[in-house]
Amino acid sequence: MKQDKVKQAYILITSSNFPAGGPGAAYLNLFCRGLKENNCNISVWLLKGFAYGNQKNSESRNNISKDGIPYQYLGSVQRPVIFIKKIKDDIITIIRLVIYIIKIYSKRKSISILLYNNQIRFNIPIFIILKLLRIKIISFVPEFYDKSTFKGLVFKNLKWYSFLFNIYFLNKFSYRLIVFSHYLKALYLKRGITEDKIIVHPNLTDFDYWQIKEDRKEEREEYTIGYCGTPTLKDGIYDLLQSIRELKNREKQVTLLIVGDATFGKSRIPELKKYCESLNISEIVTFTGLVSTENVKMYLNKCKILVLTRPNIVQTQAGFPTKLGEYFAAEKQILTTNFGDIEKYFMPMKELVTAECGNIGDIVEKIIWMLDNPEISDRIRETGYLRAKQLLSYRTSLDRIVKLI
Repeated sequence: MKQDKVKQAYILITSSNFPAGGPGAAYLNLFCRGLKENNCNISVWLLKGFAYGNQKNSESRNNISKDGIPYQYLGSVQRPVIFIKKIKDDIITIIRLVIYIIKIYSKRKSISILLYNNQIRFNIPIFIILKLLRIKIISFVPEFYDKSTFKGLVFKNLKWYSFLFNIYFLNKFSYRLIVFSHYLKALYLKRGITEDKIIVHPNLTDFDYWQIKEDRKEEREEYTIGYCGTPTLKDGIYDLLQSIRELKNREKQVTLLIVGDATFGKSRIPELKKYCESLNISEIVTFTGLVSTENVKMYLNKCKILVLTRPNIVQTQAGFPTKLGEYFAAEKQILTTNFGDIEKYFMPMKELVTAECGNIGDIVEKIIWMLDNPEISDRIRETGYLRAKQLLSYRTSLDRIVKLI
């Protein structure tokens, strides 16, 4: 229920893009919109410049989103690529950050800081100053990385230990923790954080936006299977491609659409195209690359079944996929592997179809079952949509979260 007057103001500090540019940006945009709809003041301070594929940012340092939320870059508006420029940009950002925090001291009783960042070069000064000024910090913990993510050079190992320092030490000084999974909740309970300080919520979705318009729902489905997101090992892309090969070998007439690419740095598509060639499935796999959110919605409508085939590793146990809510909102049949909290929230074969993580045979069998049982699959789709809307809609979720923070 919305309040009659503004009771609280929030400042979101993040190294993510905002208000658009990847899953983190999508989540934060909906979180901020939900706060505003609950009559809270919200503004955003960006620790890093915009970075999303090859897109260039032409914004000024101070902006207002289409939802009326003010946001400003503390450093460059475009994220630097050259190392020396990164260092210079970080120094400027930290100086401005300290100045801006000191400026809000007089309003400390009515302002809380929302922190969506795991990099200690920013978080150490944030926590020190905010604690000295007695300003509340509410930290987001969306995921837990596997050490292999940072494997390699000494610098990457330093990044791994700095991540652990942030997760295990700095976050303990937060007033509240908003975690995306029960895995993360258990991690903090073991570290002595009391349960009343931990808010578990999987993710947020704008069901109105992702819903396909009635006059387009009957458009011809051009692809049997669709995948949307960053196509990486941790997202199960290789298991999916191997499943497509098995379906082809069993003479099933299927096609696959892969929507998305790496959001920053080197494209993943050339490597994946070579992998498709080695599997002899190139002619039935289509890559779109990075596309606009509006085009993502269009592509999802062209698919019969939408899939998530993530493996059961630390990262997938600890996080919750943004795309799952969008799949549900598009009202498509869904196949997902049973990683993380999926089966805590959704009943297998009643609200969505699940397969065993890493089990190519099971993934293939479940896809065949869905193709052979369209009426049952459609009933599962309808039931799952209603459950997901209740659980993941940003409007219902933020009403509850505002009361807790």
